[in-house]
Amino acid sequence: MAGECRSNFLKDELGFYTTSYGPFVLRSAFQPIFSQTADGRLTIEAFEALIRANRNGQTVSPYQFFSKVDPDDAVTIDTLCRELHILNMGVLGRKKARLFINFNPALFDAVANIDAEIDRMVEITHRAGLNPSRIVCEITEQGSGDKAVLDKLVAGLRARLFKIAVDDFGADDSDIQRVTDLNPDILKFDAEWVRRFTETRPGMALLKQSVKQFIDRGITVLFEGLEEEHQITFCDEIGVQLMQGFALARPEIVPTSFGERFPELTREAEANGNIRLADAPPLEPSLGMPAESPGNGPGNAAPAAKPMRSFGRRTVAFGKRTQ
Repeated sequence: MAGECRSNFLKDELGFYTTSYGPFVLRSAFQPIFSQTADGRLTIEAFEALIRANRNGQTVSPYQFFSKVDPDDAVTIDTLCRELHILNMGVLGRKKARLFINFNPALFDAVANIDAEIDRMVEITHRAGLNPSRIVCEITEQGSGDKAVLDKLVAGLRARLFKIAVDDFGADDSDIQRVTDLNPDILKFDAEWVRRFTETRPGMALLKQSVKQFIDRGITVLFEGLEEEHQITFCDEIGVQLMQGFALARPEIVPTSFGERFPELTREAEANGNIRLADAPPLEPSLGMPAESPGNGPGNAAPAAKPMRSFGRRTVAFGKRTQ
C-alpha cells in the first residue's frame, strides 16, 4: 500500500505534488491561520490543509469527490491526502508555520496496526523536511466506534511529537468530555456556534469565559469561519490566540501568494523583541492584506479586484463566504 500511494505522487513544473484517484486529480489548498501582534498586525502561525479535486479539467467539490470514494478505499485515500499535504508543506518552504491535517477517527477502527500508520506519517514528514511537532493532527467531529482505538491513535501521535487539535467544539456535554479525554494542544471552536453566541451580550460573555478557561488550562484557542470584521475585533478583545476565515484569507491551491503577502520573520527581527504565543512558532510581520491576491497554482484564477477596507489598526481583505 505504501509503495502504491507514493508512486502516485507527481511533481508539477514548480515542484509541488499532485496525486490521483481514478479519474480525479488531487491538489493541496492551504488556508492561513493567523495570530495578531500587539499592534494588530496579522501573522501566519499555521495553515489548514484542504483537498481540491479536478475531473476532466472541471473542479469537483470535496463533498462530491469523497462521495465517489469506494468505502474499501477510504483509509487509503485518507492517508494519501494527508501525505500529499505534508509533502506540499515541505515544498512551500515555511520554516516555522504549522500544518493542520484532518483525522477521522472512525476510519481507524478498520486499521489493524495504528502504530505502523503513524510511523509511516513520521517517515513522510521527515521526507518533506519537517519536524513532527509542526504537524497538528485535527481530530474531526466524527466519533470512533471504539474509544480504545481513539485513545491509541492520539497517544501514538503524541508519542511521535505530533500536536493534537479538537475540531468543531460547541460546548455540549459531549464536546466538553471530548476535550477532557483528549487534552488537546489546540481547540477549534465551531464557526456556527461562535456566530450564534456573538449575536447577544450573554453569548459573548459565555464565549469569553470559555476561552479564558481553556487558555488557563494551557490549551490554545482557535476561532474559525470568521467572515465579519467585528468577529476579528471580538477575538482580540477576549484573547483568542488563533483566527481563521474568509475575512482574513481564503484558501489557495499551492503554490500560494502567502509567502509574498506574509513573509517569515528574519532572525534579526526576532531579536528585536517580537511577541510569541506560548508553544507556537515565532510571530511574523504582515505586509497587510491585498484584496484577494491569488496564488499561481491551478484553480487560483484572479477574481475581480476588491478594494481593501481599513479597520483601525489592521488592513485586511474582506469577503463573504461563497463556497
